[in-house]
Amino acid sequence: MINYSKILNAGTTSINNLIIEHFQELKFTSEEFVLFMNLKMFQERGIQFPSTQQLSQNTGFATAKIYQLIQNLIDKNIIKIESQTTKTQKYQDCYDLSPVYKTLQELQAATPQFPKMNDVQTLFKKIEVEFGRPLSPIERQTIQEWLSVDNYSPEIISLALKEAVLNQVYSLKYMDRILINWEKQHITTPAQLQKNKARYGEH
Repeated sequence: MINYSKILNAGTTSINNLIIEHFQELKFTSEEFVLFMNLKMFQERGIQFPSTQQLSQNTGFATAKIYQLIQNLIDKNIIKIESQTTKTQKYQDCYDLSPVYKTLQELQAATPQFPKMNDVQTLFKKIEVEFGRPLSPIERQTIQEWLSVDNYSPEIISLALKEAVLNQVYSLKYMDRILINWEKQHITTPAQLQKNKARYGEH
């Protein structure tokens, strides 16, 4: 039985929140994540290369499973094994967990940056004010899909709202037709829309 003082003195293992937020993009399996967290725990305790036996004891995974999971993490560019020189000039293997941060950086560079939640909530509120009623859950989902799937910016959606209000049509379906029409004309920014209107003498 583990006594209370031992629990208090066990310490904690810290992990960057981005690793948790991008768990799926990093293609972690639950077993790989358990092993990764164990490697992180041992490193924070000053053990750079825990034995397979130590890892197996903590995770309950068989030795062969540990080897396979380590190879998986290496293949996914989440960890790597390096050799370091000790004070006695001997080479010692260690687990390097830094590749996961490089992989996160590459994922962020390749992923479109979606609007901040405050911008989304402001957009919801703006549409509700113009429509004179609260948005339904389905309507909110439609707007979210405009932002995350169709990659429409909050600014261009606001302009589609303005067009709908000018035509006294308070409908997301009408706004959707406006947005699709602009997309066909390769209009994705307010500046492009203004330029297009100037070309055809619209105000």
